[in-house]
Amino acid sequence: MRISVLIAASCLITAGSGAAAAPVTYSGSGTLSQVLGKLPLTGSVPVGSSFSFSFTFDPAKAALFESSDGYAIYDLALSNAAITLGSYSYPLSPEAVYTPFIELYRAFSFFPGSNMSEEALAFTFFLAGKPTMGDAAEPFGGSAGKTQLVSIGGVLRQANNGQPLTLDSIFVEGATYYTNFEYGARDPAIRQSGSLRGSYAGGFSSGVPEPDHWALLIAGIGITGGIVRRRRNTSAFGGLARCMPIGIRFGRN
Repeated sequence: MRISVLIAASCLITAGSGAAAAPVTYSGSGTLSQVLGKLPLTGSVPVGSSFSFSFTFDPAKAALFESSDGYAIYDLALSNAAITLGSYSYPLSPEAVYTPFIELYRAFSFFPGSNMSEEALAFTFFLAGKPTMGDAAEPFGGSAGKTQLVSIGGVLRQANNGQPLTLDSIFVEGATYYTNFEYGARDPAIRQSGSLRGSYAGGFSSGVPEPDHWALLIAGIGITGGIVRRRRNTSAFGGLARCMPIGIRFGRN
């Protein structure tokens, strides 16, 4: 009997892992519609410029960093990342302390066709960039060594239903509402920051696991696995950005 249970658990993990191992690509594009902060624009990326993004990650390799009731953070290993604002190509930071991550949280929001607030699931990707070089191709002026951060968020129409909040929650829903893209830079030399914002059209594609495959994976891990937690230096940006239920508030003076 014990051997049969172990074999069944192994089959669950094998079946689930095979499906969930498929990489997921998130991509979108839009127009920058707002500038905030006190850093001056260089003119290379004015309001009205287009932006686009695309990156791929493997949900099976995402690491749970923190979770609570209605809230979760997963570290992600990205590949094929490309983020552009006008002619500016945003360079992701290669440093481990700036690992890309996604934040999930339950909220309430109004949706088209309804005059009452409904349960929702919001998500935000945080992608840290390399320190700036201080050249004219960058969106904001100031000295070299400015910190950069791109955040990409959206809201899904999703009832809680008592289900745990996991990464697969964002893969099994329909349309994304209230999308928000934000690029921000902060100059530590003068303690000023600036940000460019816009909404986008986009979503998940290529290899999104089916809900039943996710169920198999979760069941298998529940029988035989555990969660490994690790610390992350959350003070690296010095309060550069703080996530809000809809959209991003970028730290600025």
